[in-house]
Amino acid sequence: MKRIFPFLLSLALGALAQSTLGVEPPVLLKEAKPGETLTQTLTVYNVGTRPVRVRASLGDWTYDPMGKIQFLPTGSLKESASPWVTFSPAEFLLEPKQNRPLTYTLTVPKEATPGTHWGILFLESEDPNPPPGVPLATFRVRMAHVFYVNVPPLSASGRITGIVPSPPKTPEEPYRFAIQYQNTGNTAQKLAGRFEVRNASGRKTAEVEIEEVVVLPGQVRILPVTLVGPLPVGSYTALAILNYGDPGKDVAADLPFALRTPLAAPPAPPSEEGEKGGTP
Repeated sequence: MKRIFPFLLSLALGALAQSTLGVEPPVLLKEAKPGETLTQTLTVYNVGTRPVRVRASLGDWTYDPMGKIQFLPTGSLKESASPWVTFSPAEFLLEPKQNRPLTYTLTVPKEATPGTHWGILFLESEDPNPPPGVPLATFRVRMAHVFYVNVPPLSASGRITGIVPSPPKTPEEPYRFAIQYQNTGNTAQKLAGRFEVRNASGRKTAEVEIEEVVVLPGQVRILPVTLVGPLPVGSYTALAILNYGDPGKDVAADLPFALRTPLAAPPAPPSEEGEKGGTP
């Protein structure tokens, strides 16, 4: 089983004065059959200089097509694994520079459907003795541990449903594209790839790396691509090539487009000599 995505959700509700809350591991991926029970122990730590009171709670999360995270009550999603979880302790005091374990148990229901199920364990802390006259919310911070459970059998598949171009209004602006991808399988995917531009003779004239993202089962993600020059006037083909975790299989789509005005190169960064010359 491949380890999926170093996906850390740090949810700051305010600046935690002189105190920092952390959790290890931030993400967990396990495989379990219906009826099976998993137990995981987390390490919660306080690297700050003030004690914190920590409260644990469960929830669901998803995202919109642009990848913006949305948090929901436990059990809001049909793929939710949060209702399967119990944990202890629910509240504890953590002294400065100390850590302590928090154990949760996940029991997969016998009627669980195949595919990826997921949830989130929130850890919210507050200073039990905030300075006088300072609002308590100023001393709160919320971290999260995200867990995924793969219930077999798993099926991995996906498709590019379109490439939407946004031509620049001036030669100095980049040419922007939006790749629309749909996860048509039942398991969470680690999606990455590249975006190529080829001229009329088929020669590659530009390439942009597409940053790795997580795509949940059945979800659509829009992957933005920013193309910069120099690129002369002409007819081109945009080619999106994505991989969802299968090393032997990519998905691809292309889009012919015309460049009616030259695409300028991005402005060069200031030289080190220029920077030094302007430094008192």
